Amino acid sequence: MHELVIEGRFFYFGKLIKGGIAVDEKKISAISTGSLKGERTVRLRRKEILLPGLIDTHVHLRDFEERKKETVESGTMAAVHGGLTAVFDMPNTRPPVDDGKTFRKRLRSFTGRAYSNYALGFLVAGNCSEAMKAGADFYKIFMAPSTGGLYSENFEEDYSCSPGAVSVHAEDADILKADPTRPPEAEVKAVRRALNAARRLKKPINICHISTGEALRELVNSRLPRLSFEVTPHHLLLTKKDYRRNPMLKVYPPLRPEADRRVLWKNLPRIPIIASDHAPHTIEDKAAGAAGIPGLETEVALLLDAVNRGLMELGDIVEKMHSNPVRFFGIAGVGLRPGAWADFTVVDIGREWVVKPEDFYSKARWSPWEGRRLRGKVSRTVIRGEVVMEDDEIVSKAVGVRLDVEGGGHKGDL
Repeated sequence: MHELVIEGRFFYFGKLIKGGIAVDEKKISAISTGSLKGERTVRLRRKEILLPGLIDTHVHLRDFEERKKETVESGTMAAVHGGLTAVFDMPNTRPPVDDGKTFRKRLRSFTGRAYSNYALGFLVAGNCSEAMKAGADFYKIFMAPSTGGLYSENFEEDYSCSPGAVSVHAEDADILKADPTRPPEAEVKAVRRALNAARRLKKPINICHISTGEALRELVNSRLPRLSFEVTPHHLLLTKKDYRRNPMLKVYPPLRPEADRRVLWKNLPRIPIIASDHAPHTIEDKAAGAAGIPGLETEVALLLDAVNRGLMELGDIVEKMHSNPVRFFGIAGVGLRPGAWADFTVVDIGREWVVKPEDFYSKARWSPWEGRRLRGKVSRTVIRGEVVMEDDEIVSKAVGVRLDVEGGGHKGDL
């Protein structure tokens, strides 16, 4: 008899099937279309569907000197509330994670405090010796100033020396100096430069938050074997007109014209990863011009709503928020298969609800989607066999652990 059995519909190898998933010692021990016996059984509701645990590869959790904006606890609570079992923490914190001492401090701040699983980034900007010995899970390079201001003045050198998977904020610094509005050509020029470096160095690369149609075309036509890139829900669903109506929607890279948004949707099958770029700020900081949109608690629901509107398939969500992140970053021990950790995102595909930021766990209690009625909602988040969030309530202590990401030299939690 198994410790736990979850009965209902689940997304398995690209198909919806009905059956049971057994969990023993925090791992999936059996998957069956028949009946399984458990000491405890959870039966999914009629419209609920179990997905492999969804992962957000681009999240800013602040903390350190910016605890008023977000903490590890509030940010990872927001993550599991939004149906995410793991997040990739960006290193442009205050102070930045750009040396071994600060990286170890960052790791201690997550250990025992994170509600979701996590991977920790290291900022590379002229500090190759530190990057080589940091033991981070992934490495982040800013090609131009963004939030935090620190960026790489020698991209090729920093990219070359990064010892693990690299995520790149691709905007051209010279163009931004001449035009701080961050025009489309800043992204396009930087993407071309990054692709040329990846081709020459034969290293994997992940380009963050692509916003322009021209940059996307450069990426999909490059045919590099170890290339990944991200698109955010806000670049898929909002435009420059929305920003003109609401200055709170300032974000880097900025929201683009409708034509760019249409190109992103047209090429949805070619987009490897969807990530939130969750960037929490206080209302006061936003009023003063801070760039960033919170997204952890609305990201999956917005995509479920898009499924219900016929814009994408449920399999697209699984591919772009589980399968492709796992493949590109080499995350070990996850997936919907026997032997993997029992990390699940359970969604109610038909539930209608209204976005209310006052119900968020994030400290960023505002949202571009406030008041919007969506169809589709996360109903439960399960991490290593434990229900962490159920029906909008955090029902567990902090159970998150560090992911085993290939290239970081990390094998399990500390």
